[in-house]
Amino acid sequence: MTNSNELLQNALKSMSNEDKARIFPPIERKNFVVRESWMNRNQVITFVNNKNQRVTYNHDVILEAMLPKLKFQACWLKRKYWSQSTNLPTNVRHLATIEELESTEK
Repeated sequence: MTNSNELLQNALKSMSNEDKARIFPPIERKNFVVRESWMNRNQVITFVNNKNQRVTYNHDVILEAMLPKLKFQACWLKRKYWSQSTNLPTNVRHLATIEELESTEK
């Protein structure tokens, strides 16, 4: 018997990226995150890091690059979720778009 996550993953594999973008529009978060349950959504995520930079990344691209290492981390084994509040991991920064924001200091 297949569970609902398997059914969802199978349906997502057959969809185009344009269809996925209509179902899963870009989201704004407060931190970097990857989740197994978001795999194959082609989800675009944006957050502002601790250096006041707007970071935009494609969840699937980043997760694919991180997965070999994540598979051995306790948090991933237990929760299938990994986040970082300050910035993007250094080994995947080249895969994201980073935009400097205006300083709000006076």
